[in-house]
Order: sequence, then C-alpha cells, then structure tokens
Amino acid sequence: MREFVFRVEYERGADPIMDLFMEYPSAHARTLSCHVSKSGIWRIDRIGGPHEALERIDAVYDEHENCLECVTGTHDHPDWEYELLDADRHTRTLYMYRAATTDCHSVPCLAAHYLGDGVIAEAERRENVYEWHLLMRDDSGLGDLYDSLESHLQPGLSLHFEQLGEPTRWLGRSVSVAELPYEQRAAVEAAVANGYYETPRDLSLSDLADSLGVPRSTLQYRLQQAESWIVTHFVEHSTLGDVALARRAVDTPESEA
Repeated sequence: MREFVFRVEYERGADPIMDLFMEYPSAHARTLSCHVSKSGIWRIDRIGGPHEALERIDAVYDEHENCLECVTGTHDHPDWEYELLDADRHTRTLYMYRAATTDCHSVPCLAAHYLGDGVIAEAERRENVYEWHLLMRDDSGLGDLYDSLESHLQPGLSLHFEQLGEPTRWLGRSVSVAELPYEQRAAVEAAVANGYYETPRDLSLSDLADSLGVPRSTLQYRLQQAESWIVTHFVEHSTLGDVALARRAVDTPESEA
C-alpha cells in the first residue's frame, strides 16, 4: 500500500464553500467516508464551525447548481443529492451522492480514473486549504493523476505536494479533534496555538479565557471535557486500550459500575 498526500489551495472567489472557510477560520470539515464506482460517487462529511458559517454553507449546498467538488473544470451537475444526516448549532453531517461520474472532475473521481479500484480518500478543509490523503494499492498511475491535476486546475487553485510513501496515521486519524463538539475543539486549538500546553506555560487560563472572550470557568470546563475525550479515545484506539479498559473495569466497584 502507498499513501499520497497533497493539498489544493484556493484564492478568494474561486469556490463558494472555500470562501466561507476563509471567512470563518475556525470552521473545519473532515471527510468521514468517500466512495467512487462506475455507478457514481458518494461521501459523508462532518462540518463544524460557528452557527452563522454553517447556515451559509447550508445555503450554498441548497442553491448551487454546479459541482462544488470539481477542481479541473466547472460542470453542471444538477443531479447531485445533498442530505443532512445530523445537524445542531455548530455541526453538520452531510451525505452527498451523484450517479454517473464520467464528467465529474473531483479529486476522488480523478483518483478512481487514474489509480483504479481500491483507492480510499480522506480529506480536511480549513481556511483556504483542502488537504487530501489517498491510500492506494500501488502508485502506478499516480504521475498521470498529478500531471492532470497540475495542468488543468481551475483558475484560483494551486496544487502542493506533501508526501508519497508508506501509509501513516490512518488508524491514528480515527481519533480526531474534528470530532469534538465545536466549542471544545475551538478551546483546545486556541490553547495549543497560544502556548497553554507548553512547558513552561506561555499564558494562564485566565489570560486565554480573556483572549477568547469567555468566562474562565467556561473555558476550564470545555478544556476538561475535551481532554477527557481525547485521552479516552486515544487509549481505546491504542494497543494498550484493552488492557487499560479491563483494568478500569476491575478497579471500579460494582456499586459504581
């Protein structure tokens, strides 16, 4: 197996969805599942961000008639289906489907065309960057895929190579900060960005709360909840998970179980 990682960067005005990610830097999208066959393409995306940003993203999906995924041309795809599987103020889980893929120039469809069966695609979007991870059986056809992307990108898009090699982090990515509730993810990312977890610590919890415009107690609660979720899921998905969970079950009195 081989892994190919690259990113597509967008200028303002090149894509209505990416424009909103640029306007709302804390918004984030992660592709949870993506499949392509001769009969069509379907995927599930998890989008998190401010309520206003998500409402505007909803409107783009509802009103836009062109394919919002094509990177090497703009095509009318009126038969795209968009359906919300789950939604709250700060998250969306979106299902997308389109039958017949011969005229779709999205990254998954191009990958299926050049790399053949067996490709698994993951993607993340934030600000002006759409990053792709392709897991494939081998890298034959990869040069043709990259050449096609590089030569035919729409105006306002640029392609940037990240890495090609042995698969990495595919199991690790199953535990993602993107899966946290929006407020908790924003708190963790702000804490990391501002050096709260550095040793020695660059700023206090109170200073971080002031910079975010939230009460100290609220920020502390969000960080505690996020830290608990991250650590628990990390252990559950690690090789020590079964041992740790079994030990916790033994150490927990029946009255507390």
